[in-house]
Amino acid sequence: MACSALAQSSFSPPPPPSSAPSNSVNSSAVNPSAVPPSVRGIYTPASIIAQEEAEAARSANSPITPTESEGVQPLEGGEIVARVDGQIVLASDVLWQADQLINANRDRIPPNRLSEVRRAILRQQVMGVIDTKIIYADFRRKVPAENIPSIMENLQKPFEEHELPRLLKVFKLNSRQELEQMLQNSDTSIADIQRQFNERTIAGEWLRQLMPKAKEITHEDMLEYYQAHKQEYEYPAQAKWEEVMIRFDRADNDRNEAWKSIADLGNEVWQRVMNHPGLRGAVFTEIAKQKSHGFTASEGGQHDWTTQGAMRSTEINDALFSLKVGQLSNVIESERGFHIVRVLERKEAGRTPFTEAQAGIRDALKKEQRGGLIEGEVKKLRKNSRVWTVFDGFLTAEQLSPKRETTRR
Repeated sequence: MACSALAQSSFSPPPPPSSAPSNSVNSSAVNPSAVPPSVRGIYTPASIIAQEEAEAARSANSPITPTESEGVQPLEGGEIVARVDGQIVLASDVLWQADQLINANRDRIPPNRLSEVRRAILRQQVMGVIDTKIIYADFRRKVPAENIPSIMENLQKPFEEHELPRLLKVFKLNSRQELEQMLQNSDTSIADIQRQFNERTIAGEWLRQLMPKAKEITHEDMLEYYQAHKQEYEYPAQAKWEEVMIRFDRADNDRNEAWKSIADLGNEVWQRVMNHPGLRGAVFTEIAKQKSHGFTASEGGQHDWTTQGAMRSTEINDALFSLKVGQLSNVIESERGFHIVRVLERKEAGRTPFTEAQAGIRDALKKEQRGGLIEGEVKKLRKNSRVWTVFDGFLTAEQLSPKRETTRR
């Protein structure tokens, strides 16, 4: 649309200083994601719980509370930390992950809590491996023993071509030898990691074979989901806009000088609009690149879609969602300087229609259904399993699920 004229023919003298809006920024001091989720959750098949990695990151980010075993001597690599249906889990099977996570966050862990934190992370990792072991034990019971060597041999190639390069990338190592050395520091080896990879891969595939066939997702299912989750499909107003700005610190913190500069820019833009009333699209580009101090000056002062309320300056927020498209604002003062803004496009708040949302809904329902089928099969296997950990003792099927949920979250 054609650009509309300014509300004033020129920019008047500066108004009295206004108090800049206060802005507080919250930041998180904890960074458990320094060790990638794919490493922290490596023992649980991705097919068991689709959100395992994200939940493991949240678990690591939560305050770690003392366990029932607080005060016990630190576990060494050769110690048995769990027994699952006749299989054992050594501390070394999970120590390498725990050590990497601790090393990445050592500056955030008080020295007097290091043993406690390490033990809590080990407990988390052990709980993560239990379901894999349960499923793998069922596989070993039902598949002829003579078939297993060939299955293991078939997994050699994917380990070498995919898993090994992934681990090198995750730990930022350059060679197999460097990885071996890192693992030795935690009393494990590449051979142990390959064994765990094989068990995890087999467990995931075995679980897929055990699962019943998923039912078809119908139109009615999707519509019911949409109605129940309407808020998730609502979106706020957004605006594309352009800006010229003069910063106070670029004007020697002289407010009057900064005002004179922004008024000159405003009048220059206004004059260009008056001389070319049919001009469409951005009009600040050349002036912004040459004279503006805004963050996007090098891009011609243009800002991509901005959500209502996202700007630190309340005045800029108000202008972006009250000006007519194409209209220049008056001079706006923020804590950093003076601004003139102009809206290029605007989307009003609304809701994504069902016709646009249904593809994503179908995927969400499939994922939800799959998760339910997987959990159902795992629960059946847990009922006939015998599980013991050094942290909790023997666990029944009824105890195992709550323990696992508590540890994950």
